[in-house]
Amino acid sequence: MSELRHGQASTRFIERCLRQSPGRLTGLLLGQLDAFNRLAATFGADVSARFCSGYVEGLRRVLPPGASIIRLGNRRFIALLPADTIGAIMDAAAQLVEDERAHVKIDEDEFVVDLTLGVAVYPTHAEDAERLVRRAELALTEARESEVPIGMYTPDSTRRQAALWKLESDLERAIQHRDIEVHFQPKIELADFRVRGFEALARWRTRSGAFVSPEMFVPLAERCGAIVPLTWLVFERVRESLSAWAGHEGSLTLAVNVAPHALKHPLFFDRLGTLHDELRAAGIGLTVELTEESLVCADAASKACLERVRKLGVGLSIDDFGRGYSSLAYLKEIPATEVKIDRRFVSTAAIDEKDRQVVRVIVELARAFGMSAVAEGVDSDAALRAVASLGCDTAQGFFIARSMRADLAARWLRGPSCEAIRVAASAGAEQPASV
Repeated sequence: MSELRHGQASTRFIERCLRQSPGRLTGLLLGQLDAFNRLAATFGADVSARFCSGYVEGLRRVLPPGASIIRLGNRRFIALLPADTIGAIMDAAAQLVEDERAHVKIDEDEFVVDLTLGVAVYPTHAEDAERLVRRAELALTEARESEVPIGMYTPDSTRRQAALWKLESDLERAIQHRDIEVHFQPKIELADFRVRGFEALARWRTRSGAFVSPEMFVPLAERCGAIVPLTWLVFERVRESLSAWAGHEGSLTLAVNVAPHALKHPLFFDRLGTLHDELRAAGIGLTVELTEESLVCADAASKACLERVRKLGVGLSIDDFGRGYSSLAYLKEIPATEVKIDRRFVSTAAIDEKDRQVVRVIVELARAFGMSAVAEGVDSDAALRAVASLGCDTAQGFFIARSMRADLAARWLRGPSCEAIRVAASAGAEQPASV
């Protein structure tokens, strides 16, 4: 078993290994030791480097005879494994990710350090070393994005990754050219069916005219580093919409979604303050929405930012509340003004007793912490009546209205839509009021 650093020498070494077993397959297992950066930050670079070196050395006890090892820096390695079948290669990969040696012991404490593998097979997936490594890299990327321990390269991996890279480029170009629109979805008070405000939602229509789902392009913006300029563009679009709300009588609030990367940006509070001042001058309140996931993971610096948001007089909303997080201890540390109950519970609260009880508990929890409860994803009259009966303060969803351009939202605001919704809900109608 050999060990050497990655580079041209290792590429030549891989080529030699691929040619040494004619008629057999060779699996290239590209491994990445997760949490390496956290390990280094906690215990120092020397400890993490010693662990990774010892881990690679220990692979000799796990991999079958004839396998070769290549170090690729601190937390990555390549294992080359001759085998007769792809199944045998995948069995060896499974042995690696399940190997309990992938733990690090510091004094008396033991820490789990997970391994993720990308697998490509010669000559099935590529006939030369360079392409084989690239395809194992694609498989590793897909495994990490899917949060699974092992990824096997498929021809679709190349197409999917190429499409993803193109989409990233298209998104960055759309942000630069201000091609991202902002639509507004109404939020109504359930006590009197009056409009409480609107949520500003980014919408992307490509040059070809196709709409890209926010569930796709917002996470993409976070991964490719475009989430901050996207946030600034949304702020600008909200400011540009102010003329649409002119002349509205009564209080109104506009909510904007903010990602953790934007919250910590040096320019965030300057931009937020400008937006808040302009909205306040127009008699409109501002609320910042952050996902429960980002708040659960908030560190001390993030919590200080949240306190600063509240000191500005800006509301703070916990979005997607209830989406898989069991610990509620963070609630007492987050100065939120409202929680938005995740749509998976709201949509079935009228027909599923367990979901109904979840909504009830969240409403009671919000009350206990002095927050209002918002039901999102209200897509039917039954769901609207259910969340109203459970004590939710506010609701939004397709049954009330879809998101729309600012001018159409202002027209909807001036029309009889809320009264129509109230009548429809009490009568059990099937369709929402139209704009």
